[in-house]
Amino acid sequence: MLCSLALLGPSAATAQTWREIQSPHFRIVTDGSEKDGRDVAKEFEQMRSVFSSLFKNPVLDTGAPLLIVAVHEPGLQALAPIFWKQRDKIAGQFFRGWERQFALVRLDGSSELNQSVVFHEYTHSILHANVHWLPTWLDEGLAEFYAYTRFEGNHIYIGPPSVRFNHLKSGPLIPISQMLTANAATFFKDKERDDLFYGEAWAMVHYISYGKHMGDGAKLTSFVQMMEQGTPQLEAFQQTFGDPAAFQEKLSSYLSNFTFAAGVMREVRGPDPNSFTVRILTRAEADYALGSFDIGAHDYASGATLLRAAEATDPTLAGPHEELGFLAWRAGLDGEARQQWQKAVSADPSSYRSAFALLMSGPPLKQQTPQQLEQTRHALEAINTSAPKFAPALVELALIQWRQGQMNAAYKTSLAAEKLEPWRAEYHLLTGHLLLQGHQPALAAHYARQVADRWTGSDHDEAVDLWNQVPLADRGDGPPLTLALPTDATVARGTILSTYCSKATGLTVVLQPTDPSAPPLNLFAAGPLESGFADTLWVGEDHYTPCFHLAGLPALVAYKPSPDGLAKLLVFEVHDDLPPSDLPAPALAPKPPDAAAPH
Repeated sequence: MLCSLALLGPSAATAQTWREIQSPHFRIVTDGSEKDGRDVAKEFEQMRSVFSSLFKNPVLDTGAPLLIVAVHEPGLQALAPIFWKQRDKIAGQFFRGWERQFALVRLDGSSELNQSVVFHEYTHSILHANVHWLPTWLDEGLAEFYAYTRFEGNHIYIGPPSVRFNHLKSGPLIPISQMLTANAATFFKDKERDDLFYGEAWAMVHYISYGKHMGDGAKLTSFVQMMEQGTPQLEAFQQTFGDPAAFQEKLSSYLSNFTFAAGVMREVRGPDPNSFTVRILTRAEADYALGSFDIGAHDYASGATLLRAAEATDPTLAGPHEELGFLAWRAGLDGEARQQWQKAVSADPSSYRSAFALLMSGPPLKQQTPQQLEQTRHALEAINTSAPKFAPALVELALIQWRQGQMNAAYKTSLAAEKLEPWRAEYHLLTGHLLLQGHQPALAAHYARQVADRWTGSDHDEAVDLWNQVPLADRGDGPPLTLALPTDATVARGTILSTYCSKATGLTVVLQPTDPSAPPLNLFAAGPLESGFADTLWVGEDHYTPCFHLAGLPALVAYKPSPDGLAKLLVFEVHDDLPPSDLPAPALAPKPPDAAAPH
């Protein structure tokens, strides 16, 4: 059992009435009034309308449904304990998962601050659904730029100053050359530097949106388009905005203004809030909704308590079984997980996440007979029909098509997965591998270099691995690609024999090196560990744990040898078990490079 639960009375989630408000594009669960819920839904619909109006044919609805929980302070007590303990500090929260997204909106306190925290992350979710890659300064700058959007009367104000703007007055700006190369590994070391970075990122976006000679944002659009077409960021920046040092001088001058313009849009006519449907949630439905939110916040114990309560109150509700199945899977209780997923599918045949998990928790693809692969392919096609925006099903379908020698079908399916989840580096690499196997090595090398130049960690290293498989004559111009691993560590590749986690010893990995005559490596993680996994692994970010289900998968590790034979693990990268490269494969007829290459 995942947790013990004494049903001595109503759960915390039902200590008050919870309502569900459903607008055309958003679902709100609130402990507030019907008006409170409608107001929150209206603002999200308005924010969605901003992106719909400003961007060209944007993707606004992803494969990760968004649940918005709108609460007064007492309602925080029904959520993860961390929110109740920090109730004076929590303005809003947003959790972006691969399969589900959650937002917490406070109905008390400063509405502008509550909104900005959530809209910042909501902007990220929209950007990541539409653009394959953005440098960190632009990704965060755009999120800050739209976070403070205000809706007043019939007007929408875009680009009011970030709360971090004042930090720009306390000292010199971060050099533009550093802003362009910033990422989580090089910045965000302390709050002061963090605030300065976010403030300057907002300022850069504000300047290139409203500054003189910026074409009312036309240059920003051109800059993003150039990167989408594969132009390196620095080259695109210099061609669009000029020399970074000269740009910094102009930015400093721009920031010396006492006031800043904000873009003004007339309110786009949206749905009438009075048309939104409202209903009172049952006790089980409220427990499920808030328990799911806790899982999204990574408070698994609190989430399990609420989900168990929902399961006990209404066993016919599919949602609690689905979430409890994933919790059991994370704990290594595979039998219990499959039972829960089967209950979810029986209760609601449209439960595509449970159907997918049931399917993929069976024998690995490489162990399946041709008949089993065909059955799995048909099942994945059915899941894709019921949930066409669920990219993991397309990834697995492409891998099966590859194993079956259907390279053009696999290539088409992989491109569809890329389009749905453009921010997943290894979705692009899957297409690159298919191009390589389909006798298009130059395009495969282009994919590899684009990912290696833009992503870090295991994503970068897997791109290097693909690049190294391309014949030398087809790798194109540019310096050689190298792994991003510690230079003072021993590097090894191999197959994972087992992993084990405990509070006392942390993570222990037993790895069989690529050389079958070499003895297994016993590795343990004591202290900081850089860990990563292939995006194409079906468990994904929402359900991945290094403690279970990794046996048989390839891995790349960096470690410090130890005289006692138990080496200290520094980097642990879990790769996907792709089909063998010697499978017969017809030549592909890919799209033109600009259309096929990752953006």
